[in-house]
Amino acid sequence: MTKNKGITYTVISCLAIVSMVIGLFVYSTVAEKELTNDQYKLLKFYQLNTKRDLSAFSLFKNNEEFTNADFLGKWDLVFLGFASCPDMCPMTMQKLSKTSDLLSQKEGLIDKINFVMISIDPDRDSPERMHEYATAFNSDFVGVSGGIKDIYQLSLNLTLPFTPIVNSKNKDYDMDHSMNLALIDPQGKYYGFFKTPYTPETIAEALESVIKFAK
Repeated sequence: MTKNKGITYTVISCLAIVSMVIGLFVYSTVAEKELTNDQYKLLKFYQLNTKRDLSAFSLFKNNEEFTNADFLGKWDLVFLGFASCPDMCPMTMQKLSKTSDLLSQKEGLIDKINFVMISIDPDRDSPERMHEYATAFNSDFVGVSGGIKDIYQLSLNLTLPFTPIVNSKNKDYDMDHSMNLALIDPQGKYYGFFKTPYTPETIAEALESVIKFAK
């Protein structure tokens, strides 16, 4: 009788160990993990090896000052463009609006990120105009304008180059600028960027992983 009990206990112990091993395997298989660098690259997202500080700047959103402090506390996805842009800028803003909609479907994500459009054309884009332009795509989007010097320096910090045009006699000019998107972390540091071509789906997938797992 005692021998049978010993065998029973041994079998139960073995089954418990096997169950635990299977459970750990299943958990490691299905548990969410941060995307790898290769997976990020397939989504056109590139994380910097070392996060970068941004130079101090002073711009305006609507009638309020917009500074480095506004990049603290949340992730910020930044696009540099201009309101008179005939095609690429509105197309990009539509993509970002769709991205915002996709993130809104994931619990707790949309509250952790801001979408910011900064004008590279302050001669034509007042802070008020940029506010109206950005919020036309999404009421939560932020439109920013200000002095060309601070805007240009910020563009260099974020590796979003453009060719400034100041005091042009031709008021119908176009502008050359990067269509990439810069991602700033909640500490206000340049974290990474999305390189064209991107879609709302690829942006949202990469952002979900970054927001959930980035340290």
